Amino acid sequence: MLPRHRKRQQEVLIVSRYRPYRRRWMLIAALTALAVVCGCQSRLISKDQEIQLGQDAGDDFERKQGRDRDPARNALVNSVGANIERAAEPPDYPYDFRIIASNQPNAAAFPGGRIYIFRGMIEAVGTNRDKIAWILGHETAHVARQHAVRRIERQLGYEAIIALIFKKKSAARIASAVGSLVVLDYGRDNEFEADRMGMLYAHNAGYDPTAAVAVLKLFQEIQGREPNDFGVMFATHPGNQDRINHARGYIEEMDWSGAYYTP
Repeated sequence: MLPRHRKRQQEVLIVSRYRPYRRRWMLIAALTALAVVCGCQSRLISKDQEIQLGQDAGDDFERKQGRDRDPARNALVNSVGANIERAAEPPDYPYDFRIIASNQPNAAAFPGGRIYIFRGMIEAVGTNRDKIAWILGHETAHVARQHAVRRIERQLGYEAIIALIFKKKSAARIASAVGSLVVLDYGRDNEFEADRMGMLYAHNAGYDPTAAVAVLKLFQEIQGREPNDFGVMFATHPGNQDRINHARGYIEEMDWSGAYYTP
């Protein structure tokens, strides 16, 4: 048996050794309680942290996928993107529209404002500004309505939050995971909302919002030709026909008409 003073010293050493872990679990418990009370997980990551996470994840994504540097394509996307940014609703984010050097017809929204459209998507819709405006508007809506950050919190959980707060080395791994998550579908409600807001942003920016119907029909055709290509934008859930019907309904509700759909 240790002398009392030695035993006390050992207890102090043990407590100090595990104090960081105790603080971490106390923080997790506090965050959990906060999530339960406010019912809004997205506020557990601050706006600055959200932006930094999206930029880090975007940089990692670019290193793996590669950037498309074609001057004409980038000028087109930057021009349309700047108009969509001005039309987007608050909260304000530092939107940054870039092209990924991939032949997949896809696009992705990273938390905090980094928006990617794939080269394959531009090749699929051509240089049609109305169609590109709706695609960029859809992705911008995922950021503006905070779908992107909520998905990250929901999928990665408190590990991501702890890494952000403590700035651990695991942040690099989380950035990589974010890049894998953002190219997947967001689920029925989020996709329908992004479809609607994308049309609204396109309309407010001076583009024809009915182009959404044409783009969704294109996705339907691509999916029919390539049923095993899960990289096709919005291919999984909800179905393209549901989204076409939903888009038409919103156009009718807003009393719009255009080159791509007239009620």
